[in-house]
Amino acid sequence: SCLLLCILVLAGCGRSLVITTGFRHGEVFRLGKEKCRIAEMKVYLLDLQKQSEAMYGDAIWESEAKEDLQQAVKDQALAQLTRVKALKSMGVSMNIMLTNEEEDLAAAARNKYFAALSQEEKKYIGLDEKKILKVFEDYALAERMWKSFGDSALQEYEKFFEKTQCDLNIKYWQKVSLKKIEGDPQAPGFIECCEEQFAKDRAFLTEETEEDGAEGSTAAAAGE
Repeated sequence: SCLLLCILVLAGCGRSLVITTGFRHGEVFRLGKEKCRIAEMKVYLLDLQKQSEAMYGDAIWESEAKEDLQQAVKDQALAQLTRVKALKSMGVSMNIMLTNEEEDLAAAARNKYFAALSQEEKKYIGLDEKKILKVFEDYALAERMWKSFGDSALQEYEKFFEKTQCDLNIKYWQKVSLKKIEGDPQAPGFIECCEEQFAKDRAFLTEETEEDGAEGSTAAAAGE
C-alpha cells in the first residue's frame, strides 16, 4: 500500500516515525528541526519524472503502469530529499556553512536550471529564482557533509537517525500525483546542474544504509 511504502522509505528514522496532524499547508515532512514543503519536493519530483519520461516515453502517465511508476518516483524523491535534509541538519548542528565559492557555484547551478525551465514547469514548482536557490544550497551542503565524513559517512548518517524524529504528512503526501508537464526534454535537470557545478558524485543520494537494504526487501515483498 502507499502508506506501507512511505513508512518503508522513512524507516531509517531511528527514534520514531510519527505520522501526525497539525502540519502547515504544503508541508510534506519534518526531520528534527528541518521542514520540507511541497514546492521543494516538486524540484525532485520533476527531475525524476523527466528521467522516467526519457526512459519510457511521455505517455507513461496515461498507461496502465502509471500508478506503479508514480509511486516509485514519489518514493525515490522522498528518500532523496530526506537524505539531503538529514545531511544539511548535521552540518547546521556542527556550525558548518557553505563558503562564498560554494554559494557562487550553487547560484550558477540555479541559474542554468531555472533558465531552462518552461513556464509550465516554473508554475508547477511554484518557486521564484530567489527562493529556489535554497534548494541548491541545501544540496550543496548535504554533498559537502557526505564527502567530509569519508568512509564513515553511512555510519554518521545512521547515528543521526537514531536520535532524530521524523514526521510524515501521510494524508497530504498520498494525494500528490504526477502528470505530464510540458517542457524541454533535453533541458538540464536539477541534479545534472548540481553535478556540473559542484556535486561531481551523486553517491550520497544512492548509497544504501543497512536500513535501506531492508526497506527494499520488504517493499519488494509487499508488492508481490
